[in-house]
Amino acid sequence: MNVDFDLPKDKPKEAVTIIEASVVSQKMFDDLAQLKADKLKEEQRLRDEARRKKEREEAEKARQAALLKKQADDRIKAEKAEILRKKLEAERVAAEKALAEKALREKKEAAEALKRKQAAEKKALEEKQALEKIKAEKLAKKKAAKAKAAKEKAIEEARLKAIEDAKIKAEQEAKRKAEEAAAEAERLRQAELDRQMEAEFSDDFSSARNAKQLSEIAKYEALIRGKISRNWTVDPTMKGTTCTLAIRLAPDGLVISAEMSSGDRRLCDSARRATLKARTLPIPKDPEIAPQFRDFDITLEPDV
Repeated sequence: MNVDFDLPKDKPKEAVTIIEASVVSQKMFDDLAQLKADKLKEEQRLRDEARRKKEREEAEKARQAALLKKQADDRIKAEKAEILRKKLEAERVAAEKALAEKALREKKEAAEALKRKQAAEKKALEEKQALEKIKAEKLAKKKAAKAKAAKEKAIEEARLKAIEDAKIKAEQEAKRKAEEAAAEAERLRQAELDRQMEAEFSDDFSSARNAKQLSEIAKYEALIRGKISRNWTVDPTMKGTTCTLAIRLAPDGLVISAEMSSGDRRLCDSARRATLKARTLPIPKDPEIAPQFRDFDITLEPDV
């Protein structure tokens, strides 16, 4: 835009009009150019959209065609599978029918064979039973005769056995009484020997107490050795050997057990038998010493 500060010239309005027309024409050209560009852009967008739509339609047609083809293929496959299944089912039914007919024939044949076999067995059994009946009658007569003889023999044997049993019982009773009497006599003998030995040792210990002051333990060890020796059987071959026995006693001196602890095996076996034969061993009356003789070891040496 031009600005003129001079006085107005002729036809000022025309000058203004020309300036405005020039401005309007430029703007119009710009708008037209923009409209043209927008139109071209829209046309391009429409063409792109049409192209994409066409591509989508073609892809959908291809997908539908593939789907129809797959469905047709699946239908054909299913029809073939059904035909095969029906064929196999028919073959299976026919095979089962044939097997059933065969089994029925075999069952019928087996039943007839069994019937024939049973008839033959029945006949054979009847014949066998008839023979056995005859044999049984003969055997019964023999058994009756044997039974009568056996009964008479049994009566006689029972009578003799009763006599023998009474004799054996009497002998056993006499033996038992004799053993009891012998055991009682042995018990009394051992008790008397214990009394005598204790009295002897009491005298010996009383006389030697002032000289050696033997302990109560030594005294009863000597008493125990003495009682074992009275029941001990040794021979000269045992000379020089020793045996240590582990002895357990009850509170009243009863021998509970006697086992070899160390020493000569032969000697220990004989010493053990002698200890058990003694049945009871002397133990101190002193309550402080007596427990030492409940479970103790003692060394023995034969006097040969």
